[in-house]
Amino acid sequence: MKLYKTLVLMICCLIAVYLSSSCERDDLCAEDTPTTPFLIIKFIEDGTVSDIKQPNELQVKAVGFEGIIDFTTNQDSIMIPLRIDALLTDFEFTIDSDVDEDDNTDETPNTDTLSFQYTPVEEYVSSACGFRVTYNGLTESFIQEEDNQNWIKEITIQEGDVTNETAAHVFIFH
Repeated sequence: MKLYKTLVLMICCLIAVYLSSSCERDDLCAEDTPTTPFLIIKFIEDGTVSDIKQPNELQVKAVGFEGIIDFTTNQDSIMIPLRIDALLTDFEFTIDSDVDEDDNTDETPNTDTLSFQYTPVEEYVSSACGFRVTYNGLTESFIQEEDNQNWIKEITIQEGDVTNETAAHVFIFH
């Protein structure tokens, strides 16, 4: 009988050790964990290499989506999301859009359409954070208007892979 009690006690101890060793810490995604990055665009004065030029009353709209992104404060760089479920995202970039709605604009709004092409790549981060998407092979194209009416003069890709948000991926000269 004593052997039976000892055997049962040992089995219970082994089960307890097994159960307690298989516990994991809470599944919380840390704030500094990399997530799906935004595309960073920096605006440069045309004819220069690095002179920053902020677009006046910039408005950005993803073609096929309802929302419009207004940049009410002039900024030399913007961050915009790329689609994770497609190989390209089209945007309409409008300057002099009267985003502050003061009806006091001397300029006529000017819209240029840009298309960014890429290959989305899913990366597993962790069970708490799930997946993130990065974008490889970033290329661009934009529609040239008649009579050279584009406000965007040139686009250069600085980083072909969008994997983080530490530096500009695209320069737009205007």
